This record gives sequence, structure tokens and C-alpha cells, in this order.
Amino acid sequence: MTSLTHRLMRLHAWTVQKPILALVRHTGVLRVLFTVNAVIGNKTPPGLRLKAIDLNGRPGMICGTDAPTPNGTTLYLHGGAFVIGNLRGYRHLVARLAQAAGTRGVFLDYRLAPEHPFPAALDDAEAAWRALSDDPDAGPLTLAGDSAGGNLALALLQRIIAKGLVLPHGVAVLCPVTDLRLENPSLAKNRKTDPLVSTRWGARGVAAYLAGADPAQPDASPILGDFTGGPPVLIHTDRGEVLHDDACLMADRLRHQGVDVTLTKEAGLYHVWHLNVGRTVEAGRSVAQIGAFLSDAVTRGRS
Repeated sequence: MTSLTHRLMRLHAWTVQKPILALVRHTGVLRVLFTVNAVIGNKTPPGLRLKAIDLNGRPGMICGTDAPTPNGTTLYLHGGAFVIGNLRGYRHLVARLAQAAGTRGVFLDYRLAPEHPFPAALDDAEAAWRALSDDPDAGPLTLAGDSAGGNLALALLQRIIAKGLVLPHGVAVLCPVTDLRLENPSLAKNRKTDPLVSTRWGARGVAAYLAGADPAQPDASPILGDFTGGPPVLIHTDRGEVLHDDACLMADRLRHQGVDVTLTKEAGLYHVWHLNVGRTVEAGRSVAQIGAFLSDAVTRGRS
């Protein structure tokens, strides 16, 4: 059974957040509401320290605590259906994940749709990756992202492999959307059981991001990419979320290409429950697992 706090957060998602996402069509309003929700609901870790960093012209932020960082740097790409999401909503997760991994957590403020459609966000992620790869103080690199940011992390990974850039030691994606053709069965099957994600909102975000571009290309739908020779990948999903099949089919694709994949399927949680870290034991446990995975990946890469 899940904790009482988690059940209350899940109820809030179902009764407040999901209806707002479904009904509010103005992106600017949604961005304000996202920030308000973060201010009210997110738990700032003790000793949080923020330091601005330039990532080849894109703004980033180092999110950390006093914890040591022997395992290099983790680049984090946030979610939000490609149209919302900001530092205020993610600084706590980036800092706690980095603390668990023993890394320096870097949040990328990539450009959002509809003002900046595909492939602007992915181009920003590649630029940030190149900046960190050239930084002598970055140390070993790892990569993480959630939801739309999970899409960007995997799309970036296949770009890194194709272009021969510095490989991450490990990649962790949380409830990723991996197929922007929006054809996977769980989108319909779990539509009424997903406590948070409105498929109407998700489809609007994808349409704004693509702006007419073909979703059947690896930069948009990483499930179509070539990951041969890629690093270990951790994927988290909940069985009741609409993106469950995106996660599972992506894991199958990676395994077929010889990638070491760990797929964790939870039940009774909801889309990117990790954002409740500091509030619920479920989120804390999952973030600790991600941290251990990235730390182990760095250790194996060094050996």
C-alpha cells in the first residue's frame, strides 16, 4: 500500500492538476499555474545552492547541496509536454537526484514550444551536452530527464551516438514519451486511470512542438532511433499512466539493439511521481534508485 501522503498527492493530481491541464488551453496561463503549484507543493532540500551556468548560449543552473560530487555531472532535461516547465518546478528534484548520484546536477532551461518548435529544444540539449563535454571540471557525464524531457534525453542520446560525441556513462528517463506518433495502446487504455496526464493536453503539446514536422523521425520519436553501442539506460514508469507503453516499448527497442536496460514498472503511483521527492517515501525511494544507478554507471565506466 502506498503512503497516506502519496495518496493525498495523487488525489490532488486527479482532482486539480489533470482538469486544469485538460481545460486550460492558454500556454502562458499554464506556465504560471505550473510555477504556483511548484511553490506550494515542492519541498526544497536543505542547503539548496543554485549557480548559473552558460551552456553554449543556453541558460542552465547548477542545483546542488553541500553533498560531495565525486561522480561528475548530470544534465537534467525537464518535462512539461514541451510547452511548460522551469527551474522553480525542478530545482528540488535535480538537486536531490544529483545528491543521490554523487554528481553535480545541471538543469537546462531549453526553449519551449510553441514559440520555439521542434527541433529547438533538442538542439539546445545538444549544445548543452557539447558545453559540458568541453568543460574540464565536469568530470564523467550522465544524462536524465522526465516525460518530454525523457524524450529529449533519448533523442539526444541517439544524436550523441550518431555524431560520435562524448557518451554519457548512464541515462535515466522517468515516464518518457518516446513516440510522438501517439499510437501506443496505453494512451487510450489508461486514459481514465492516469491521475495526472490529460491526453488532450499531451496531444496539444506535441502538436505545438512538432508544428507540422514529421513525428516519424528519431529526433522526434526516439523509439525509431539507433542506440547500438549506447550506455546503460534506466527507465521508470507506472502501469496506470498513459505513457506506460512508450516506456515498455522503448525498453524493448533498446534491448534489441544490445543496450543494457533496466525497466522499473510501478503500480499505484502516477506520471513523474518523482517530483514529490522530499514529500513522499515513494518518490524518495525512486530517486535513490536513480542515484544508485547513475553512480554505479559512472563506477563501471571508470573501471
